[in-house]
Amino acid sequence: MRKIFLISTLLLGSMAYAQDPGDVIRLSQTYNNGTARFVSMGGAFGALGADFTSLSYNPAGLGVYRSSEFTITPSLKIRNDNTNYLTSSFTDKRTRVLLDNIGFVTSMQTTSENENGLVMLNFGIGYNRILDLYSETSAIGANASNSIMDYFAWAANGSVYDGMTIRDNNDPFKVSNAPWDAILAWNNFLIDTIPGEASEYWAALNENDGVNQDQSISMTGGVGEYVFSMAANISNKFYLGTTFGLQDVFFSQNTYYSESAFSTNQTIPNGDRFNSMNYNQRLTVNGYGINLKIGAIFRPIPELRLGVSAHTPTYYKLNEDYDASMNSNFLLGTTSANTPLNSYGYRIESPYKLIGSVAYSFGLKGLLSVDYEHVDYSTMRFGKGDDGYRFTDENSTISESFKSTFNIKAGGEIWFDRLALRAGYALYGSPYNPDTDYASSSTNVFSGGFGLRFDSMFLDWAYQRIMLSDKYSPYQFAPIVNRDVVQNRFMLTIGFKF
Repeated sequence: MRKIFLISTLLLGSMAYAQDPGDVIRLSQTYNNGTARFVSMGGAFGALGADFTSLSYNPAGLGVYRSSEFTITPSLKIRNDNTNYLTSSFTDKRTRVLLDNIGFVTSMQTTSENENGLVMLNFGIGYNRILDLYSETSAIGANASNSIMDYFAWAANGSVYDGMTIRDNNDPFKVSNAPWDAILAWNNFLIDTIPGEASEYWAALNENDGVNQDQSISMTGGVGEYVFSMAANISNKFYLGTTFGLQDVFFSQNTYYSESAFSTNQTIPNGDRFNSMNYNQRLTVNGYGINLKIGAIFRPIPELRLGVSAHTPTYYKLNEDYDASMNSNFLLGTTSANTPLNSYGYRIESPYKLIGSVAYSFGLKGLLSVDYEHVDYSTMRFGKGDDGYRFTDENSTISESFKSTFNIKAGGEIWFDRLALRAGYALYGSPYNPDTDYASSSTNVFSGGFGLRFDSMFLDWAYQRIMLSDKYSPYQFAPIVNRDVVQNRFMLTIGFKF
């Protein structure tokens, strides 16, 4: 049988579900979301304000409002995931209709007649979608060098086989220290003990056997932020604001994985022959997060605005439910096994964010705006699990594998009476250290759109194109999957002023 080998890697796309850095980075990277005007200008709104998305970005922008407002933003998202695995390419496409924003702002003018001191006191409440996780990714290839059974054998090493066997009087998922996927593999005859050993394993393949591999990962859900904000306009020069954010987290992931033997594979020493196996995993995560954002905008001259804002980490309390099933087909028969449902609660801390912004207005003709964001992903952390586990090793891996980075956003608009034309661009730096095997590329976001203003109503339309590349591994020891993601989004904001 094939001998296994050891590789130490950071697995952000691993098959076996346990808390790893992928759980933290998944909730820590957000791109431009919100109203159509915000998105069409590249999200460069830190010094502008008077847009509902400002409440989740620079709350001081709430103070720029001079009237009350209601907005709602539906969107259409089309995402393509293009993968290359073992020289084989595959494309998945997913289309979704989403609600990106709904919000209400009330603007209260003070009794100041000369507009000195406190001029406006504004309040805002509503919802901004900050992260969308809907995706479909597949990887297909012919692997002549290793199998997921190699990983199962490595994971089972050190566990006595008798303790991993499912019997009426033995539930190994509760009593064994072996990983659940290794237990499933043992009970499906995908691994066997090395002769003369009770706790050392190898895969049910010969040294030169190969397998056809097929993996698909389907994700749904995302993160929405309910914002509660207040801001002040002081002398039309200083704008100060704060937002309390309550985030609602829900997503599910279904992972399907299969292997089938090459037709050239021979029987193994015990006279059997592996034909195929299937492995299905289901994960559901839900919970909430809280954060605080503060910001300021300074207007030294009417045309120029300077903005700064700071976001605390978001502190998440999450609970996940996980179960899996596996079956195998051999020359001598078929087998299947299932795990129980496992529920586990834990905490996550996302990185803090600092934002500096500048915007210049050309009177009624248009404006230009640029934002610079600093995010230190090495500060992401797991908090204590519900069972008291402190994630010391996982947090050490985060510190070593991630780094601080920057995001740059730029946008502008030109006005022709009631019509505005807009364009924007954003560059999101990679959060990974460059020597990490699974490092992703920077993310490029291009956008554009237009707006129409009426006496008490406005319509904004936006188009956004997100492009990024990343890498993941179907299981430990597997070749790396190279993935290119292209996401197109069309948005319409309907707003009313009163």
